[in-house]
Amino acid sequence: MKKSLIALAVTSAVAAPAFAQNSVTLYGIIDAGITYTNNSGGHSQWQMQSGILQGSRWGLKGAEDLGGGTKAIFQLENGFNVMNGKLAQNGRQFGRQAYVGLTNDSYGTLTLGRQYDPVVDMAQSTTFNGQWGAFFSHPSDIDNTDNGFRVNNAVKYVSPTFYGLKAEAMYAFGGVAGSFGQKSTIGGGLSYTAGPLYVGAGYFFAKNPAAQFDDGNFITNIGTAAAPVAPVVGSSNGHGAFGYVGTPGSMESASVGASYAFGPALVGANFSHVRFDDANQGSVARAGGAGDYVWFNSYELWGQYSLTPATTLGLGYTFTNGRDALANVKPKYHQVNAVADYRLSKRTDVYVMAVYQHAAGGSAKADIYDGVAGSQSTTANQVVARVGIRHKF
Repeated sequence: MKKSLIALAVTSAVAAPAFAQNSVTLYGIIDAGITYTNNSGGHSQWQMQSGILQGSRWGLKGAEDLGGGTKAIFQLENGFNVMNGKLAQNGRQFGRQAYVGLTNDSYGTLTLGRQYDPVVDMAQSTTFNGQWGAFFSHPSDIDNTDNGFRVNNAVKYVSPTFYGLKAEAMYAFGGVAGSFGQKSTIGGGLSYTAGPLYVGAGYFFAKNPAAQFDDGNFITNIGTAAAPVAPVVGSSNGHGAFGYVGTPGSMESASVGASYAFGPALVGANFSHVRFDDANQGSVARAGGAGDYVWFNSYELWGQYSLTPATTLGLGYTFTNGRDALANVKPKYHQVNAVADYRLSKRTDVYVMAVYQHAAGGSAKADIYDGVAGSQSTTANQVVARVGIRHKF
């Protein structure tokens, strides 16, 4: 039986209006593996982990033909941990995506709900992590190119493709009474495709991001200017790149990149800039109301090559530098990424991946995607290796 018919039976058992859908599709990914970290808080660590190459998920997609080239569409996507069955994305039922909207071949697509930002939509595919998963993110996914968080309450418009060009605009409402802009996000992006060439750029600006993106990697300061607490400014505070940021007033992220395919090879490059203004609110060094801002730039080159139709090898390098203005600290990260993937079938593959990171400046402690690969290293170096299996349905 086709999976679209299975999904239709599932949804119709829950709600009668599902019968009105022209199509409903059930889909998913299960990704599981064993991860080794050479230094996690001063000790080596072995762990079973879910969703590193791709997040484990199941979802429903639907479309109803309204006539005149217009369709009503929806997508509900659940993230879960296959190792223990728990929900991902901070315990949300449909934490990966949840939206409804309209699409038209001539006028574009308008959707409302919990969605990806333009950096993810337009620039993620030009990064190594966009091809091969979370471990290869820019440090701590500081710029959200690995969609460490999604955007709630978002209205998004995506244009039709015109001579290879596509545009996107998004606004997310904060919903705070008396303050239209608080906890809001605005963004946009462009992409261009011409045969084997892809170029993409995305941008977003978010107010009160630590409160808005509760499924992200922010290390929230709970103090105030009158009663400051640790974490302190100028240190990673045991949490990699996000440890320098604390609770910021705003986050601004921009990313641009390109990829090019030739024969069995694919190469890519990406640059991203992220800035946090009014950072480290309530921290020790902010006593007396002093302002702070933190920024990071990431420069990335990568490539992959299919040795056979079933075997692909990939290699990448990222350099990230930043500055915490108040402490005048300048952290740096060098990261080398490698992966080998073997497809057992169209839907199932096995893989081996490894990451080496070296930190300098600031507190000079390596931390490969804080909280995912383990805890921050007690030295400037950290190595992570993983073997896993992925199945799509």
